[in-house]
Order: sequence, then structure tokens, then C-alpha cells
Amino acid sequence: MDIMTIVGFVLGAAVVGWGILSSGIADKLADPHGIIIVLGGTLAATIVNTSYKRFSSGLKAFADIFLNPKAPSVESAVKMIVGMAETAQKQGGIMALSNTDPAFAGGFLKRAVGVAMISAESKETRDILEEEIRRRRLDIQEDSNFYRTMGVLSPMFGLIGTLFGIIQTLSNISDPAMIGRSMAVAISSAFFGIGLSNLVFVPVANKIRLRAMEETLVLQLLLEGVIDIMSGKTPHLIDVHLRGYQLMDNPRGAPQRG
Repeated sequence: MDIMTIVGFVLGAAVVGWGILSSGIADKLADPHGIIIVLGGTLAATIVNTSYKRFSSGLKAFADIFLNPKAPSVESAVKMIVGMAETAQKQGGIMALSNTDPAFAGGFLKRAVGVAMISAESKETRDILEEEIRRRRLDIQEDSNFYRTMGVLSPMFGLIGTLFGIIQTLSNISDPAMIGRSMAVAISSAFFGIGLSNLVFVPVANKIRLRAMEETLVLQLLLEGVIDIMSGKTPHLIDVHLRGYQLMDNPRGAPQRG
């Protein structure tokens, strides 16, 4: 489980919950008017804005942020490549790596070795795999944009709910008993719209984007490692080359994930 994601959501919910209870407005926010307009409107606009495939992918991406990243760490990727380089050096080059772990990095490493064997040229291998990395990054970026769009839409529907409440207030301006309820409806809509945007949709979009950056870094490392093996570099030299990616992954010495 990704502890940062879980702690963030729990802390956000606790802060908002404390604010609601301490201000004594829980019963005012219980009105379904704002919830239905914000959630229903945001969902409807998002469905119009995307395809079924992208909608399903976005929901899956949300579930995935609670799990540990699927991409291996930079450290484990370096160790894998160095081990492969040692095997290639002892057994006759890149062709000795046909038994590469098919599950490592979601199958990308196996794919990279296969392309290297078929092309036998560093430039061709690099062009093919860099395009694949780019497409993977764009695919994940679309999941991020899915939630970023919802983060833009939900405050707008909160504003629409607020306008409904203001209209209701003006229509009942001669009845003081109704004014308070109408204004509560107006404010609760804005609350749900802004709250969902800033506590759910935008953070989720940024988390997915961060995961895309981390995966891209590891895939680029694996690509460079395979190219180095193709070029016949020694395992020690490959290790020195790829260790530079650890600085990119951990620029200030923060603890690395295993």
C-alpha cells in the first residue's frame, strides 16, 4: 500500500471533518442538493468529455494510487541490468539474454532485449523503445488529465448550485424563514465543488503524473542499460553509467523505496 496516499486522504478528511463539526454546520451540509449537482454534473460532463476506454482506465488509475508503484525501483533496475551485463559478457553478448524475466517492469525489459536481438543496431533499438516509452507516458498522462478535468469541472458545478441557491433566496426574500435554508443550499454546493477539486481530483491527478515520471525514469534506465550491453560495455562501466539515474530519482538523499 502507498502510505503517502492513504495518510494524505485520511488527514484531509480529518481536517475537513473537524472544521465541519467545530463550526456546527454538519446539518447544513447534509442537504443533498449540493452533492447531487456537483457529483452528478461533474460525472455527466466527464462522461461527455471522454471515451468509455479512457473512463475505465481513469477509474483503475485511481485504485492503483493506493498501491505501491508497479515500476521497479531504480536500485533494483540497476542491479538487474548489471546482472544481465555479466551474463552477456560470459556467454556471448545480447543473444544470451533470451531468458530475461518477462514480468520485470511490466514486460518492458523483455521487450527491450527482444528488440535489441532483432535489430542488432543501437540506433534502431533506441528509436523503437523511446517511442514505446513516449506512448506509455502519454497513456498515463491521459489518466492524469481525466482527474485534472474533473478538478476544473467540480467547482464550476458548485457555482451552478450556488446560483440555484441564490435564485431560491431571492424568490423567498419576503419569507425570512426560507432565506437561511436557501443560503445554506447555495454555500454547501460551493463547498462540495471546491472540496472535491482540492482534496480529491487535483491531488489524484498529480499523483498519477508523479507515477508516470517515476516509471519513465526506470524505463529510460532499462533502455540505456540494454544499449550499453549491446555495445559490449563492461558490467562495471554500465553500473557507473546507470548509477546517475539514482541521483535523478533521489536528488536530496531521501530514502528510496525498495
